[in-house]
Amino acid sequence: MDKQPNQQPVLRIPWGLAERMQTLLHPAPFHERFAFAAARPLQSGPEQAQATLLEQLIVIGGNDYERASPGGLALTDDASARMNQWALQLAKHGWIAVHLHSHPPGVSHFSHTDDAAESQLAAWLLQQGVAGYWSLVWPAGGKPRARLWLQGVEVPGRVVLGLAPVEPEASAQSPALDRQRAFGPALQQVAEQLSIGVVGVGGLGMLALEQLARAGFRRFVLVDPDTIEITNLNRLPSVTRRDIGRPKVRVGKRLIRQIGAALGHTPQIVAFPRDIYQSVAAQRALQRCDLILALTDNDLSRTMALRLAFDAGREYLQAGADITLADDGSIAGLRAEVTGAETGRYCPICSGRLSPAQAAIEARAYAGEEIAAHARQAGYLPDVAAPAVMGLNAVAAGMLVTEIQRRAAGLGVRDLLQVDLHPGEFRAINRILTNQGCDVCGTEPVAAPANAPCDPESLAMPPQVQQMPQSTSDITSHQIFSEGDHETDEIPRTRPTPTRPKRPAARHTQAGRWRSA
Repeated sequence: MDKQPNQQPVLRIPWGLAERMQTLLHPAPFHERFAFAAARPLQSGPEQAQATLLEQLIVIGGNDYERASPGGLALTDDASARMNQWALQLAKHGWIAVHLHSHPPGVSHFSHTDDAAESQLAAWLLQQGVAGYWSLVWPAGGKPRARLWLQGVEVPGRVVLGLAPVEPEASAQSPALDRQRAFGPALQQVAEQLSIGVVGVGGLGMLALEQLARAGFRRFVLVDPDTIEITNLNRLPSVTRRDIGRPKVRVGKRLIRQIGAALGHTPQIVAFPRDIYQSVAAQRALQRCDLILALTDNDLSRTMALRLAFDAGREYLQAGADITLADDGSIAGLRAEVTGAETGRYCPICSGRLSPAQAAIEARAYAGEEIAAHARQAGYLPDVAAPAVMGLNAVAAGMLVTEIQRRAAGLGVRDLLQVDLHPGEFRAINRILTNQGCDVCGTEPVAAPANAPCDPESLAMPPQVQQMPQSTSDITSHQIFSEGDHETDEIPRTRPTPTRPKRPAARHTQAGRWRSA
């Protein structure tokens, strides 16, 4: 029997942003720190818990602390008042304030001092017409915990870092899935609850679907306008000549159902035999998913999937395989690649994995037959499909599904995976360090060292939130990168990266005096 998902409210934190939070809230030597964040409510489906995505993190300056020690902290009256006003302004635009602070090792729960200060703030915000706010405590060396103050009442919440639940729920494991027990209970919970939108159910997409379904994932939205052709028979699992002419999404739906029945559960699948670029219904369904996968072979559909993911606050991954030919027609590369995106940090456009210029060329196919014919004649829209084989597609699909499993189990996030089987080269990049601004993901050029104060005007704010009043405090907002990080100039690119204008900026607050112990 399928288990009903937990309906506790969820605070989702992108993995890279969580790394910044952990670094900035846990200085060495340790003393308690406070931060403010802006989060936006996410659209939820009928069986999904209320979720909020934390997107903007601000660490207040040293002058805003009345005191800070390993055992507690207190903010000044001015800092508390300023943050309260920020919370009010966020609420006007439909966003939610998040208060974050650290505890020393071993103090994993909210303290009585936290309870008193936060309940007082919740009551004050309610008087101002603000329904609530999130609070998070992250003990040094421990796991973050969060609660939602709603209408003045404390509501326990769940924290999800990227795709990984911080405290996964224990449940009975299907005997058919016993061999993946090494990933722990988190993978099982995510597989049961995660809704995955798949754009492109072709040679790579169908293989990814099969692997995801056999790993226990069971909630899918499939989008692909194409039908099975004879050239698909060498690359698509479970496909026979009887399937020629059938929509790929329906064949994919059949495959998932067969696997679900074998594993003992009933998958939930919505299939759209439509073009993502033209179907509003498909776009809306994708934006209700937790994770969007772009597995097509063109930049236009991937760019559309990326935009949908960012607009809806969803996780995004894309994968591809490419047989590169030399001028004489010989094979020069057998490449597979997986990459993702994160608001305020990186995306396939600013890292050179997607080309807006190529997407614009591909959009000519929708501009009328005369324009499309001219583009094909000029070679911009190829008439002949690129070479493809099942083995290379399976490598890309395996890399993608394994990365999803790693993320779901809380084992970490890799921004880019590349393999070229021809020369035998492999590259795994933990953190892509962009060196330019991007108006798609909101990335800012990284110039200042970590933990150095920066100008509040340089911070990127989600476009839905208007500019807030400046504060007089120093505000720190920097990218923290681990070993294995690379600037984008070091990554082999398939195309030049366009320069993007900067995104506008954001901010924060609190009422009464904020104290923690």
